[in-house]
Amino acid sequence: MSKHPPKGKKTRAEEEAASRSRLQPPPPSGLPIMPRPFEVADIRDDGGTVVKIEATPAERAALAEAYDLPEVASLTARFSVVRRGKIVSVTGDVKARISQVCVVTVETFESEVDEPVDMTYAPEAQVAEAWERIAKAEASGTNAPVEDPPDLIVDGRIDLGLLTAETLSLSLDPYPKKPGVEFEAPEEVEPTPEESPFALLAKLKKNIGPGGA
Repeated sequence: MSKHPPKGKKTRAEEEAASRSRLQPPPPSGLPIMPRPFEVADIRDDGGTVVKIEATPAERAALAEAYDLPEVASLTARFSVVRRGKIVSVTGDVKARISQVCVVTVETFESEVDEPVDMTYAPEAQVAEAWERIAKAEASGTNAPVEDPPDLIVDGRIDLGLLTAETLSLSLDPYPKKPGVEFEAPEEVEPTPEESPFALLAKLKKNIGPGGA
């Protein structure tokens, strides 16, 4: 999948609020919610292969349930599919209109999704080689960036429906907030300093009085 920048670190208040709400599950890898298998052999040599995806009402309902969303009102994708030798490149975007539950107010609100896609697929041998390079890099302790491994071409096909569903899932904020709503940080209370022995002695003398009684 195309990678997304990590969300900002959440405050403790956000984490506590989110714990009161069910979070989206991870992408249902392999789950045939909206399969759209595409034959690699059908990719045009001139690079002009464009595939459009639109989820059906039943598929949108299934995705809403899988990702714990009140509704997926629409979900579409447009992909450009290019083959270079045995490697397949898919670029494009996924767009959706969804409803989410605000973790602060617990109110339902609508939001738009518009996510870019840049995905690579390869036969099993190339995928295995990519994972081997990653394992060697991790074993060597190098900090050099390593390319993400491609996804697998299965039986001469790539599943553009699964790619669409996973892109939607990865776009979801696990701590959704209604526009204009912010977490209010709790007021800091100044700790009471411990009294010094001299202050305690003065208070004791005051309570006892001048007569010592």
